[in-house]
Amino acid sequence: MIKGSKICGISDLDTLNFIINHPYPPQFIGFICNYKKSSRYVEVEQLNELLKLDKKKSNFVAVLVKPDEIILEQIKHLPFDYYQIYDSTPDEIKEIKQKYNKKIITALTIKDETDVEKYQLFSEVTDIYLFDSKGYEKSMAFDHHFICNFLCHFTFIKSILTLYRNKLQSIS
Repeated sequence: MIKGSKICGISDLDTLNFIINHPYPPQFIGFICNYKKSSRYVEVEQLNELLKLDKKKSNFVAVLVKPDEIILEQIKHLPFDYYQIYDSTPDEIKEIKQKYNKKIITALTIKDETDVEKYQLFSEVTDIYLFDSKGYEKSMAFDHHFICNFLCHFTFIKSILTLYRNKLQSIS
């Protein structure tokens, strides 16, 4: 496995056992909890069995698309470290984060550059951002240059601000 990686869509004990006990296990292991269109969807009863396994160094992630209170109540007792949430507003995520005391991976689906810029709306409620395609269960790709363009611009602005701050400090 690649250190710091995330493997998503685990739905059987053999695969889960293999990746957890791998010499280089993933940092994150995701389980599709409420998106029934996905072939990797896992029923709550099966999650109960899968998540009995010692996760060792990995973090368990509940992957949730616009979760309602029913699914959140059904999984609240499970040993998830993170909730990865799609299609929810910052206010909805804030409420989930507070009520269930979970770290949040905000999944932003990307079609164009304006979708990347939406990350700012979630800054108060997000622990980790995940940029994904709009394909969901179809495992589609998106133009990663949108993120590169954004990150390059962000890094450039951050560098300018650092230079400006250093200049101000040298003057005073």
